[in-house]
Amino acid sequence: MISGYAQTGNLKDAIFLLREMLGSRIPVREGEDGLLPNKFMNKDEDSLLPNKFTFGSIVTGCARANDLRTGVQIHCDIIKFGVESDTFVAGALIDMYSKCGKVKESWNIFDQTPNKDVVSWTTMITSLANSGQHHLWDYAFKLFKDMICRGIQPVGMTFASLVKTFDAPIKLSQAKQAHGCMVKLGIEVDDLMGSALIAMYGRCGGMDEVIRLCDRINQDVVSQTSLLVAYMQNGFNLEAIDVFRKMIEEKFIMDVFVFASVIGACSMLKELGMGKEIHCLAMRKGFTSDVSVSNALITLYGRCHEIRKAQTVFQLMGDKDMISWTAILTCYSQNGYGEEALLLFRQMLQEGLSPPIFSITSAIQACSTTVSLSTGRQIHSRIVKMGSADNLSVENSLITMYAKCGSIEVAKRVFNSMTNRDIVSWNALIVGHSQHGYETEALELFNQMQKEGLRPNEYTFTGLLVSCSRVGLIAEGCRYFQLMSSEYGLEPIMEHYSCIVDLFGRAGRLHDAMEFIDAMPCEPDQLVWEALLASCKVHGNVELAKFAAKKILQMRPEDPSPYIILSGIHASLGMWDTRARFHAMMKDQGLQKEPGRSWVEAQECSEDIFDMLQVGGI
Repeated sequence: MISGYAQTGNLKDAIFLLREMLGSRIPVREGEDGLLPNKFMNKDEDSLLPNKFTFGSIVTGCARANDLRTGVQIHCDIIKFGVESDTFVAGALIDMYSKCGKVKESWNIFDQTPNKDVVSWTTMITSLANSGQHHLWDYAFKLFKDMICRGIQPVGMTFASLVKTFDAPIKLSQAKQAHGCMVKLGIEVDDLMGSALIAMYGRCGGMDEVIRLCDRINQDVVSQTSLLVAYMQNGFNLEAIDVFRKMIEEKFIMDVFVFASVIGACSMLKELGMGKEIHCLAMRKGFTSDVSVSNALITLYGRCHEIRKAQTVFQLMGDKDMISWTAILTCYSQNGYGEEALLLFRQMLQEGLSPPIFSITSAIQACSTTVSLSTGRQIHSRIVKMGSADNLSVENSLITMYAKCGSIEVAKRVFNSMTNRDIVSWNALIVGHSQHGYETEALELFNQMQKEGLRPNEYTFTGLLVSCSRVGLIAEGCRYFQLMSSEYGLEPIMEHYSCIVDLFGRAGRLHDAMEFIDAMPCEPDQLVWEALLASCKVHGNVELAKFAAKKILQMRPEDPSPYIILSGIHASLGMWDTRARFHAMMKDQGLQKEPGRSWVEAQECSEDIFDMLQVGGI
């Protein structure tokens, strides 16, 4: 009867019967619902005593009810009755402490159990796998190997728990070993186990194994969900969307996890149209009230530059978690809405939220966008108080922010104070020096970086080529451009080509710039032609300027800058009639010059935000 009560979740009645058996050995708290006071619990000395199965059933009930306090009391009586070394009781205690979040206590019981059976080993492996603590997952695999070495043959449940611990490409070899052991032992791979293996290989980057497994198991909603997530985790976003389409065609009953995952795939591809269609389908199914779906939608609209739609999704959310706040903050920051990002960051602080690292870096990035040094210093102070100033991502963001705001010396101090530096740290400082007239120092930093054995990337060379262009180091710039592919195997991107065009153009070698463009292995884009057009303006080359302007207008007919630059060139040469004709052409196209913004206005705006960020005694 005790076992029946415990299994059905009626733990109070099970405890009541146990206390009847113990004859008031466990004190009962007065006024507790469902329990009788001590005066009703007195029994004769010949009361029927509980055995190991009685205690095991009660402990199992405590595990199901997540009742640690009662579980500890029962554990004390188990020790009094001397049945704590029994494998059945020990297994129940391991499971109870594990489900109550006490992994250390689970391990102590496991370690002190003299005769461990397969249930004990499996329960302990499950405890480690379900702990949510990644550093314990390695111990689960070690325990699994120790189990086999001791001649204990694992069962299906052992593998079902173990596969959860393989979560990164570095663990692919271990995942294959565990799968191979399953095959060798003849463990049946049913649909649920097959889906778990697909999910495991997806996390570990083993897409070949994922595809092979999909051909061997039934195509149900669980396996297809695992396949969709595996595709998305490994960058196969188009394939993930195809799986979603197939699930719709097969009329599978999908949950919010599927919708959040496929919206994430659309986000990575910047597939706004498909994302909107899935958003509509999610609304029809009532899934938009789920926080994970809404978070995915905010990220999608942010990456596709649909700021207002992202705002709407955020505002309509009933329950917002930290991911929601971080998603909308990142949306603002990455799309140039620096002021909105800073105001949102202020609101987070006012509501007593503790921003995660990603939110902090987005707020710093917003300061870079608004070129707001005073606000950046304010946030830097907050970061120091929060104890996050030594985080690598935060330090890199601070270097970029101070460099963009013109405080190169402060950026250098942050850089020099770092205990660990990566390529992003070096790039931020190199580009910062390059942008503010310290081109020679930027080149020296690159030499220092090479001495430390750090491998440059595409952004490193962008900073170097800009520096060479501004100083006029043509030979040096060409050498760096060749080093990219010959020494480091990097494929030049359009920014690099435009830097070389600017390098030749600034030196007045417009013919060489044009030859370089003609020799490009890809079609030049607007950046390249804009660099050539700017050089033509400096050197007064009208014909080449017209050619470059024509190329830009073919790509962006709505861009007024080619007309403005051509007007300026002809005005500088005294060709006023031609200048007037270009102004008329721009007017006929309905284009107008965008008014400039003064530094004073930007500074006033940043000071307003600085005042607003006065939160929490800063």
